[in-house]
Amino acid sequence: MTILDEIVAYKQTLLAQGYYEEKLKSLNHIDISHKPKFQTLMDQSDQLAVIAEIKSKSPSLDQLPGKDLGQQVQDYEAYGANAVSILTDEKYFGGSYERLQKLTTETSLPVLCKDFVVDSIQIDVAKKAGASIILLIVNVLSDEQLSKLYDYATEQNLEVLVEVHDKAELARAYKLNPQIIGVNNRDLKRFVTDVLHTNEILEDKKQGYYYISESGIHTKEDVENIVKSGIDGLLIGESLMKCDDLSQFLPSLKLNKVQQ
Repeated sequence: MTILDEIVAYKQTLLAQGYYEEKLKSLNHIDISHKPKFQTLMDQSDQLAVIAEIKSKSPSLDQLPGKDLGQQVQDYEAYGANAVSILTDEKYFGGSYERLQKLTTETSLPVLCKDFVVDSIQIDVAKKAGASIILLIVNVLSDEQLSKLYDYATEQNLEVLVEVHDKAELARAYKLNPQIIGVNNRDLKRFVTDVLHTNEILEDKKQGYYYISESGIHTKEDVENIVKSGIDGLLIGESLMKCDDLSQFLPSLKLNKVQQ
């Protein structure tokens, strides 16, 4: 059993326990109708978009430095991020929907609810808490589930980041005809990252989609090594949470996109 299998089993347990129904009752509805679409922000710039992540820990990482998360989100926006990603899993990543609900009001940027979605009620909770974008991971969903959840999210006027880990999953993602595809550089069995994974997966990519490279991006050189793959953006968490000077580091990652 991989760590991903373990996390998904945990989500199924939460569903059975009524966890998400309780969240729907307890969370305040956050109106984000004034926020731009992430896709629009990507269209408006020749530079790579950055989805800057708020995370406290992960299964592959010890506790990250404690930060004022409200200030961190505001710094992300001030120094050029195009969206914010907020992990909402409590057990494995130290996040929460309450954190999402609070931090989405601290920024005018669209916010991605980063979680492991296996049921439409999780999409309802994300939307109520103030998410603009949700994540669907191809690896943990059947084609039927993917299609159903993707359609449900878009009907709720949410954007969807469809995440793939290999070429077979990319082929499955194309069946949805999604707008935004995330390429995760993490090996799901060993949970190690290799940023060059993006180049490998996208070597035969189709045009007409937005591609985001996720995980394992720590330096400007990492970005230079993958920008020619035709990516439109980056999702970065750990290196931003560890950074002492976002004013220099974050803008340095926003290289010009390479026209394909």
